[in-house]
Amino acid sequence: MYNTPSRQRQCLRNWAITIAIVTALGAVVFLWLARIREQNVQERAAMANTKIVYVADPVQKLVKRADGSYYEATLTSEDPNTGTYEYTTTVDRDVVMPKSVSLEEQREQPQLLRRHLTFTNDIEVRIIGPHESDRMPRLERLRCTVKPIDASKPSYTGAPHIGGQLKVGPDEEGADAGGLSGLFSNGDQELCQDRITIFVPHNNVQP
Repeated sequence: MYNTPSRQRQCLRNWAITIAIVTALGAVVFLWLARIREQNVQERAAMANTKIVYVADPVQKLVKRADGSYYEATLTSEDPNTGTYEYTTTVDRDVVMPKSVSLEEQREQPQLLRRHLTFTNDIEVRIIGPHESDRMPRLERLRCTVKPIDASKPSYTGAPHIGGQLKVGPDEEGADAGGLSGLFSNGDQELCQDRITIFVPHNNVQP
């Protein structure tokens, strides 16, 4: 009976401590969410000031293989849309070198905790028409990259093949290619793809 006031004080103290902890946690969560919102606004502004461009690699002249073809396509049994195209080309002093391009490539993300990211290339085989000015069998590659629209403002500086749930700015080099502008629903969805075209004569299309 004589301990009732002290118990009440202890109870009030416990309640005060609980309220203080809950308030502090709430403040931390509020500040964290505010920071996330601020980062999202900054990232959206950077993406809005970013355009997708394609830079051409040096054209690789295809050398005819022993079987008379210019390349060999090896597709995977699990996914027939994924595979590797092997070919031969010439380098310095006309040295013939075997090379290959794949629909899927793995590249290392330069971060503190390194991880591999998989990118998909857009590969197509085209028949060289009889009236085309360039009849040379060749492999052409347009590498996807990003540049600022206004160099005085922040723009996207991450990996050119991936983007988050952000709005991509105008694509002055062709925004209609693949519907790249808009809001992505997948944080790992590709921002753009390298475009690889294999040009071969009419009778040299392989499976």
